Amino acid sequence: MILSYTRKFIFIKTRKVSGTSMEISLSRFCGEGDIITPISYVDELVRLDLGGVLPQNYGDPQEQQFRDLIMTRRADKPKTPHKGQFYNHVPAVEVREYVGQKTWDEYFTFSMERHPYDKVISHVYFHARRKEKWDFEKELKRILRKGYYVNYPVYSDGETPIVDFIANYENLQEDLAKLSEKLGFDVAEHYPQTKHTYRPDRRPGRELLSDEAKDIIYEHCKVEFEALGFAR
Repeated sequence: MILSYTRKFIFIKTRKVSGTSMEISLSRFCGEGDIITPISYVDELVRLDLGGVLPQNYGDPQEQQFRDLIMTRRADKPKTPHKGQFYNHVPAVEVREYVGQKTWDEYFTFSMERHPYDKVISHVYFHARRKEKWDFEKELKRILRKGYYVNYPVYSDGETPIVDFIANYENLQEDLAKLSEKLGFDVAEHYPQTKHTYRPDRRPGRELLSDEAKDIIYEHCKVEFEALGFAR
């Protein structure tokens, strides 16, 4: 999540939708007073190399310690802190409560979304990335049961999106251009690819999922299908 008082925007981060890449790009245009939540240590090194502003002001008393670890490029990959008032996937309703309705309405608020079928596949490979042996169907059932892939509670009030704009991963370059025009700086200029190596099978999710799995995903993600016009 990024709350920029400098640029008057709020980015609400969702899961498995290029949100880390977006944070890295946006942070390059943030000021000292802006709120930037931490990402993984490996991704923080990418942010550092691209000239982004490191995590700050998110309410963890040890945030400077994590910043120092990033600057020293520790080889043991320190754990990302998850304490603080703000965190990676903090829901929009919580941020709105913090800043107040007036500021929320004045600032440009946005998030990102992706076809739910592809999000599920991305989650499967991401959560199995460190396992030497694993079964796709078993991992899929676990993801479906846990509901990791459901993003709409993050950018909605539970039923209706409350952000001004939702970038569509399926039309990423087009929507990055729209964001750049709205924000007044080039979001795509230094937009890195992070976590893209975890998924070796690049076929569309609808080709990899059974009809039963698709029905479960649709039932859980109706708001997402409707908000972005995703096809079943």
